[in-house]
Amino acid sequence: MKLTTLTISLFLAFNFIQNQSLAQTDDTIYSLADEQPNYPGGMAGFFKYIQTNLQYPEAAKAKGIEGRIFVEYVIEKDGSISGAKILKGLNAECDKEAIRLVMNAEKWVPGKIDGKVVRVKMALPLNFKLPN
Repeated sequence: MKLTTLTISLFLAFNFIQNQSLAQTDDTIYSLADEQPNYPGGMAGFFKYIQTNLQYPEAAKAKGIEGRIFVEYVIEKDGSISGAKILKGLNAECDKEAIRLVMNAEKWVPGKIDGKVVRVKMALPLNFKLPN
């Protein structure tokens, strides 16, 4: 009887430790979280960062290129940004600038599900519009 109890206790302890490790190494990327990632200063702060740091490519200006780009990226568990890619591009120069802009943003407050920090996929529309 003692051996069976010891075996069950060890089995339960092993499963608990294994589940804890899986939770800590969960690399799932979620599209939606209970608490969405938040940029320091909120979305208003993020839009201000974009407005201040967007550098309209000279080649695109010269050609009169305007339009909208959609960038997808992941907010990691530590708030850093990874995996930025163009979902809908405009041209090579503007696409490159959109990626640079997103990747150079400061760290976000990461998203959470059930109180646990998770990776969350985000998408951003960026408008490239020449001044009149």
